[in-house]
Amino acid sequence: MTKSRLRDDAVKFGAGLQQLHGLDPDKTITLPSTSTCERPHVAPVVLVQLPNCLPFATIVLGTLAAGLTATLASPALTSKEVAWILRNARPSAIFTASSCLAAMREAVAAQEDRQYFESVPVYVVDVANDDYPTVSQTTAYEQSWSRVFASTSDGLKRPSQVDARSRAAVILWSSGTSGRSKGVLLSHHALSFSVASLWHDADFCRGGRQRWLGFVPFFHVYGLLNIFLLAVPAGAAVHCMPAFRPEAMLEAVRRRRITYLHMAPPVAVFLAKSPSVEPFARRDGRGRNAFSSVVGAVTGGAPLGYDVVAQVFARLGVRVRLGYGLTETCNVSVQPGLTEGEMRAQGNDTGLPHWGVELAVASSRQTSTPGMEPAEVGEEGEILVRSPGLMMSYLPATGLMAAAAAAAASASARDMSATTEVLTPDGWFRTGDVGKITAAGSLVITDRIKEMIKVRGFQVPPAELEAVLCGSAEVADAGVVGVHDPDEATEWPRAFVVPAAPAAVVAEDAGSRRELELLAGRLRDLVEAQTSKYKWLRGGIVFVEQVPKSPSGKILRRVMRDGGVRGVEVQVYKTGPRFSKL
Repeated sequence: MTKSRLRDDAVKFGAGLQQLHGLDPDKTITLPSTSTCERPHVAPVVLVQLPNCLPFATIVLGTLAAGLTATLASPALTSKEVAWILRNARPSAIFTASSCLAAMREAVAAQEDRQYFESVPVYVVDVANDDYPTVSQTTAYEQSWSRVFASTSDGLKRPSQVDARSRAAVILWSSGTSGRSKGVLLSHHALSFSVASLWHDADFCRGGRQRWLGFVPFFHVYGLLNIFLLAVPAGAAVHCMPAFRPEAMLEAVRRRRITYLHMAPPVAVFLAKSPSVEPFARRDGRGRNAFSSVVGAVTGGAPLGYDVVAQVFARLGVRVRLGYGLTETCNVSVQPGLTEGEMRAQGNDTGLPHWGVELAVASSRQTSTPGMEPAEVGEEGEILVRSPGLMMSYLPATGLMAAAAAAAASASARDMSATTEVLTPDGWFRTGDVGKITAAGSLVITDRIKEMIKVRGFQVPPAELEAVLCGSAEVADAGVVGVHDPDEATEWPRAFVVPAAPAAVVAEDAGSRRELELLAGRLRDLVEAQTSKYKWLRGGIVFVEQVPKSPSGKILRRVMRDGGVRGVEVQVYKTGPRFSKL
């Protein structure tokens, strides 16, 4: 679909939304001011729950063109999770994939305000069979999204007043690692700034036509900014993939002659270790392979060890650069450069701040000075971010409806505690990530504060152990969590490991068990050789078929910690009584 076609269709779609359902961009809900935004306001909300597809582009951009607020949800959500979003965002219209329709109907039926939600239109996109941009009027669904195009329109009504810094463009949903997901309000200005910042630092597309693969979810801030929105100023052709399928991705790189890859860390691990990549890595007489058109790649959403980056480069000749960002901050930093020398020099850091982004590290030292105490160069502490790309606020814990009712009563009735906990009075966002800034100004991320494993008072970053394990050719993937030992009153690191040869995990014979025990011993030796003693895997090793991850590639540690992953457990250290000196 061309840029001009996309613009025309988005405007027509937005006008149809306004006319069919009376969605007025001037009817906004105003929230309490925060340190990053004075009086954030939210227009009528349109919920979009779709995988990557062409209708996603028209629906989302059409919603924005109409002066409305789009909230983006993952198609993988359960009905209970969708119900939480419905209650908090209170959409005026819903667009969902046909595969999600049953869960959406169940979520709507679970709402307390049945009268309101029964009046909310639910439109369906049949992703597998939709022939858009050839808009067909024949559909198996009475409420097909294409019917919005069929409405006669008198043109698009624009908001009478627009402050791009305080008007919510999208509501994204945080991963909820510390509880239920939170609605993150990003303004039009935040999105525009972030895309401009990315474009300013896009050293990979200086001349030449850009061809990208769109398998990173567009509903996630990473895919939304780095692919969906950035493609417009970059003039990139994006080949959409509703889901990541390894063989399809490999074939598309070769057939489409992709120039730049955006990926989550598990894809980088796949490129480094999977045997199915070998035919595409094999070089011809001129030294070229299927990835020779790829200038570089970027990964984000979760940590990735340097060993995996080096393995991808050695195998395919493609440098995978590490980037850093959050839903609440948009893009923060990225490693510059595309050469092997630059890759080796930057090691495990996550690059320099993007244009216009400020970084700080808060010292953990106790001082008498009120407020944040900046860390020294090279000193670890909590990472803070400040930029025009920061969120305006979270949705109030009580949801938009309660916020609107409270506005007529008192501001104190609107619970904004989640926002005030993470935004400092001078506009810094507290990421919850631990890291340091080097003398060269690069950011090095250690781990998340809430994911740290506490071993007898020492802090153990799971990401460090995962990088060590994934550096082994015998490991396809790994995740590490802490397990509590009540007898010792401490946590121990436990590793969930996907072997490079996973057949032994499925087999139940004694020979396979012995094979895994030997592998566990080698991995124990590897960790001991590269880490301090308190970081050793005294919680054991569990061999599994896969490590649970979110669509963005973030390891779901809570699932592993709560026993949601089954596998073959091997204890690599003997336990015995410890005697007190007293």
